[in-house]
Amino acid sequence: MRFSVIIYFVCCFILEVAVMAAELYPIEGNFVQGKLLQVNQNQITLQTTSGKQIFPADETIRVNLGNHSLPRPNEGLIVLANDDRIHAKLLRSEDETILIRLVSYPEVGELKVPLETIQAVYFQWPSMQQGRSQFIKKIARIEKKSDLFYLKNGDFLEGEFLGFNASTFRFESRAGETAIPRRGIRFFCFNPELINFPQPDQLHYQIELSDGTRLTASSLTIVKKMATIKTLFGAEIQIELNQLNSIVPLDGKVIYLSQLKPTAYEFTPFFSQQWGWSRNRNVLSGPLIVGGKEFAFGIGMHSAAELSYDLDGKYARFQTEVGIDDATNGAGDVKVAILVDRRIVFQKVIRGSKQQAVVVPHIDLTGAKELVLKVDFGKNADIQDHVNWCRPVLILKK
Repeated sequence: MRFSVIIYFVCCFILEVAVMAAELYPIEGNFVQGKLLQVNQNQITLQTTSGKQIFPADETIRVNLGNHSLPRPNEGLIVLANDDRIHAKLLRSEDETILIRLVSYPEVGELKVPLETIQAVYFQWPSMQQGRSQFIKKIARIEKKSDLFYLKNGDFLEGEFLGFNASTFRFESRAGETAIPRRGIRFFCFNPELINFPQPDQLHYQIELSDGTRLTASSLTIVKKMATIKTLFGAEIQIELNQLNSIVPLDGKVIYLSQLKPTAYEFTPFFSQQWGWSRNRNVLSGPLIVGGKEFAFGIGMHSAAELSYDLDGKYARFQTEVGIDDATNGAGDVKVAILVDRRIVFQKVIRGSKQQAVVVPHIDLTGAKELVLKVDFGKNADIQDHVNWCRPVLILKK
């Protein structure tokens, strides 16, 4: 009995330490550490060593909660049209929705995801990162204007999705209505022309759960260690605070560079191969991963290239991290630079070896008209020069 009581208090202490580990990054100054008490009316309240502090959500870059990350489930995965990703058990389709249950949080209950908000659905999410990246790249490159069904034997079919249950998958094709065993389908993608995803016009949040699930919320409320998340696809989720990994306010005074359209892109090939750039993907169209860490927002580039943005004097600062994508398996060697009004304000040689992304010191943009991200050849010509600018953010002037 005495031993059980000790175990109980140790577990409570560990949980409290986890919740205390919140790091809030305001638009001004260094991060603030403390215990996340509340999110309400777009204000974030932290208990710090100097007392309670309230931060406007629209002046917050992100909040890292420091909770323990769960293993990525290898059951189902839904990729929404805005690139949110939901690890879930896929139950069945019903009335233009897919019914799911969150794999790591079954207490949430069944959720309905409208078909028109979904980009792709995987029945069996790969356990290895390489397989996951290949799937993400494949759906990013799909151009066909129809529903596509990829079979486990490597083939794919075109047609119109009709539905599925625990055992059967149905679709319409030129051969008519067809039913095949669900276990024969690896994943399927919806016609991109039929996607209709809500576009919020006010402050909202991207939230990452401890199993890697990424949700965009039209509103977020946290009271007494419980979070209420109203998702853009219409579901409301209540979950314990210690099951959240991070909170990122969007469309406040923080603008992600990947949200903006560049004014120019220049590429100089080493031989003849042409490379473009990617928004919120690496240059191969896969996820942005540096040093084993995946980033939801960023820009993928290749040597030698320049990406230019018009600032129009609207911003106070720029900050980012930069590194070689893990897909290179330790290769890659580049010279990166950041230019403000054609003046170099940061430059560094970046090498692979799966190192953590380099944190760029905050760059003053007072009165600046142009920002340029530049990637040059390193010592290995252009071999595996896949560069990720991770979490690149512009801070609006007050």
